[in-house]
Amino acid sequence: MGSWQLARFLIANVIAILSLATLARAEITIERVPLDDGPPALVLKGEFSTIDDPSVFAREVGATGAKIVSFSSGGGNIISAMAYGRMIRSLGLSTMQARSMECSSACALAFVGGINRHAEPGAIGVHQSSFAPEHTLDGQSAVAAVQRVTAHIITYLVEMGIDPRLLQLSLSVPSTDMRYLTATEMQDFKVTTSGEATAASTPSVVTTPQTVQSPSVAENTPQNDTREDRARAFLTSYYETWSQSNSQSMNFAESAYADFVTFYDKVQAKSFIVDEKRKFVERWPERAYSPKDDTVKVICTDNCQITGVVEWFARSFSGKTSSGDAEFTFGWDPRTKRIVSESGKVITLDKNVFEPTRIISQWHTENQLCRGGSGDSPETHKACGRRDKLDAKLASVGWCYGRPGEYGYQMNWHQCEGRQSSASNSVQANATRVSAPDPRAYPVEARFSGKTKMPDFKGRDKDFNSFRTRIRNGLKDGPNFAGHYSLIQFGCGTGCSAVIVSDSNTGRPMGFPRGGEDNMYLSLMFRRDSRLIAAQWADTERDKCVIEFFDFKGRAWKPLNRYDVGAVDACYREIGQNLQ
Repeated sequence: MGSWQLARFLIANVIAILSLATLARAEITIERVPLDDGPPALVLKGEFSTIDDPSVFAREVGATGAKIVSFSSGGGNIISAMAYGRMIRSLGLSTMQARSMECSSACALAFVGGINRHAEPGAIGVHQSSFAPEHTLDGQSAVAAVQRVTAHIITYLVEMGIDPRLLQLSLSVPSTDMRYLTATEMQDFKVTTSGEATAASTPSVVTTPQTVQSPSVAENTPQNDTREDRARAFLTSYYETWSQSNSQSMNFAESAYADFVTFYDKVQAKSFIVDEKRKFVERWPERAYSPKDDTVKVICTDNCQITGVVEWFARSFSGKTSSGDAEFTFGWDPRTKRIVSESGKVITLDKNVFEPTRIISQWHTENQLCRGGSGDSPETHKACGRRDKLDAKLASVGWCYGRPGEYGYQMNWHQCEGRQSSASNSVQANATRVSAPDPRAYPVEARFSGKTKMPDFKGRDKDFNSFRTRIRNGLKDGPNFAGHYSLIQFGCGTGCSAVIVSDSNTGRPMGFPRGGEDNMYLSLMFRRDSRLIAAQWADTERDKCVIEFFDFKGRAWKPLNRYDVGAVDACYREIGQNLQ
């Protein structure tokens, strides 16, 4: 019997059973629905509550051998519903829902736990989540609680492979109303899956080495390759580009992450993650990262979990080095080809290591497999491919094997002659260090005194009302610029930031002449005892990194000097590194 034939048969049986029973509203109950050609289906009935125990459901699955779950529930406690969803996922079950039965509110969270998910149009209802009547919270506690619950829901949706935009849609529907999803919406939000309920519901594990591919090859992976193959190819691309220039690494990062990601156990927007990556490459512009091939494992259900150990060597512009190994775990969506979760931890941080010894050791291992194996063996070709990629990574941190044109000279790895590394040279050769004016030549005209005054967001300063939380938090930290002003910089998207300056004495805020998408990767340098401010930003249209100096006097910004200090890559350095 096909999956949809089975679904129709299931629906008919469930409706017959429900016509004889009264829905239990207090907590979840489980009913069996016999099927002609296999184990029974299970129906979860009632409202999800805090006293429910998903392990009871697991025992019922074990006792019956059930593979399919359906629902007759108007919702209930969302934490309990997510617990059932996780249990459904861990047991490898499929979920099916008929329009004639109810699965709304929190029930939708349990439904998406299915490995394979089928639902008729209008069978799944969503709306705003609200607290149970017995909870009485003050305003501040309620806001904090809502934020925590929202984070839990986003984490869960990402974990289940569901588009987090589903939560955005739900929050737009009042709790007194219900939005029943169309077939297109369920497909777009990944609430339902396509295909038959097959062995795909059982996670597959790949531990044997796969073909290593470059980013361009990974993008053209043949359609008959498995999801595990594509996940491995993505991992190869990730660490390959992470070992390249700052601009290449950041371009890849901006396309590699989903809009919301569970990043080290916290749900973060992509803009936050990309900003963290940008700060890292600015600090360590020379990088060689290589996963140990025999440690990489891939498990795919709806999403793929990629785990393993990566070894690294990195160097800062000042010459400081970092070396070690770390565990990594990525959640990767094979449909969107984007990372939905990331975590890891350092295993070993090497001390007094100034050479890429770990990466060189990997190269020797692959070189032995490449040269010692059969020339026609697929494993030999894979080892040779991995060795060639390690060649490029070592070159990126300024290490060479031998010397071109002189056979027998230093036929081992050594620091390349005449250059520090490709990363530092590429930026330094094209960057100009500029002289900064003396901040002492721009003394402050007044200092902070008394109590910090907040802006009038309902009156005089209503144009800044959208940023009131950021401004208030910035003012609470006290003045940091020009005597009695708080300069507040905050993100507005990938590589984008905005700046507001607020007077601690009067509470009056004002804008800054640079920021937004016209001045990407904005970096500032300023002092509390001076009116001088330096601004560095990327002019992407001209492929230039710009540094400007302003004198802030009388609530006006007077331009002083402007310089092009190099290509956009120069803006990946801290502003102080581009100043004399």
